[in-house]
Amino acid sequence: MLFLDFEDAIATLEAELAESRHGGGAEDLRLQARIDRQLDALYGKLTPWQTVQVARHPDRPQARDIVRAISGTFIPLAGDREGGDSPLITGGIARVRDHGVVLIGQDRPRDAAAPEADGASLRKTARLLRLAERFRLPAVIVASGIGAEPLALSRCIDAALDLRVPLVVVVTGALAGPGAALALTGDAVLMLEHACLAPVTPEDAADAHWPAGGDAARTLATAAESLHLTAAALTQQKMIDGVIAEPRGGAHRHPRAAIHAIATAVLARLDAVRLVDGGVLRARRRERLAGFGRSIPA
Repeated sequence: MLFLDFEDAIATLEAELAESRHGGGAEDLRLQARIDRQLDALYGKLTPWQTVQVARHPDRPQARDIVRAISGTFIPLAGDREGGDSPLITGGIARVRDHGVVLIGQDRPRDAAAPEADGASLRKTARLLRLAERFRLPAVIVASGIGAEPLALSRCIDAALDLRVPLVVVVTGALAGPGAALALTGDAVLMLEHACLAPVTPEDAADAHWPAGGDAARTLATAAESLHLTAAALTQQKMIDGVIAEPRGGAHRHPRAAIHAIATAVLARLDAVRLVDGGVLRARRRERLAGFGRSIPA
């Protein structure tokens, strides 16, 4: 497992436990208890910048894995109907327990995506959203990354806002950039406990607002804090509707447990909105997104 910079003490204990397991017994239990206590203490008070690092951890469950894991039946669909496809999008018609849904997983590229790759992923997402409308099925987006190509993003947001079926969005990783606006179009917007959501990355915010030459780590920490990008901060500002608790030490340590928690939360939200009139859903969705730009009286 990849240990993050602030997990040095836990990494040391994990190494001790790995050696001790050759003997087994009470010593293993003692070390595991120490690890659990340290994880609880550390992950109970992560800073915003530490949260960004956790959200970017390569072992966190990918959207494609979550989509397939929560589906009892999954019929994958390919193509954006404009001659392209995107490997970043896993989408299709699925059954999640007793719900038929259009399920869309949006993954973050390992390297910076080219605009054409962003465009294909967004066009494919828009196509799947229109399919949900056509077949009167709720849509669920599981997102650890969303493209930013302007025209395709605008059309994708329009498709989401026009839906007369429920739309549930779950943010699972580090989602930053213009695509964050798409995540906020849902009738219910959920985030994993250690995910993050912001209009820009902390690195871009630091470059734009703080002079070069200072303490880089402190600057990034300040930038992350200023963005209010954590699930707790966004809940307080009423930007999102719910936080999905992660297993001890983060979803990257126990991906199966995290995926189960996501499925449970999605089902609860679908149950809450599936009987709401489509016109009401559409109006609420548009009013909600428009309201994010309004000032709040002191």
